[in-house]
Amino acid sequence: MKLGEDSSLEILRTSKDNLIHKLKEKSPTWEDSDDIEINQLLDVYEKNKYVFSNSVIDTLYTIKVNDEFDCNILKERKTLNGIIILDSTELYIFQEIGEKLKVMNFKVSIKDDYSDIKIFTFNLNENEKIIAENIETEVWKKFLRCLIYLDFLPTETKYINPNEKFGTRKQGKVINKTDHKIILVTKAWNQEYKTKPNTKFYSKAHWGIRWTGSGRTTPKITFIKGSLKGLNKPAEKEIKR
Repeated sequence: MKLGEDSSLEILRTSKDNLIHKLKEKSPTWEDSDDIEINQLLDVYEKNKYVFSNSVIDTLYTIKVNDEFDCNILKERKTLNGIIILDSTELYIFQEIGEKLKVMNFKVSIKDDYSDIKIFTFNLNENEKIIAENIETEVWKKFLRCLIYLDFLPTETKYINPNEKFGTRKQGKVINKTDHKIILVTKAWNQEYKTKPNTKFYSKAHWGIRWTGSGRTTPKITFIKGSLKGLNKPAEKEIKR
């Protein structure tokens, strides 16, 4: 993936004012508060930019998101805002504003002279999705898969500075020709954790994600009681079939 001046990230940055103007034209009920919110949402500089490795992309579609998704799960996430770059032509940019998580899906192709914007909202307090009828289900579900992976599953990150490149064709090479630092997210498959022999540690009570339902594909927030534990987790690469 090459991120340069014709990428969705750079086009979003350079055309922010024009995008806001078009959104105002299409919304007859636009208010001053909408100006503040959309400027927060489209503030590219203040957000981390995430790119997923091929191993993560291959895993995303194993995360099942139901139509009646429980938005309460999003209250426990770690990432308040950010930009998830799916490829050079498409990204999600998101921002928590008040008790709402606002998301924009932005697609653009200079070659095909095409661009498309879809905005949807998760009301975290009311546990509801605010999604226009013209937005396909897969658009908001794909965003949730990305966010669940980013915030609730074990990952490793690699920072790719401006004018740097990283990765292989198999892993997913990222060539960063922008002025932004890009975060490459990969599966935490090569980490090994052990406690000393005959020792235990106390795991504090906490909230966590547990996978339920058929095939354990539905995420559910669960309260986990504190307990004494011993840890012996081999690296995934050693047990991978």
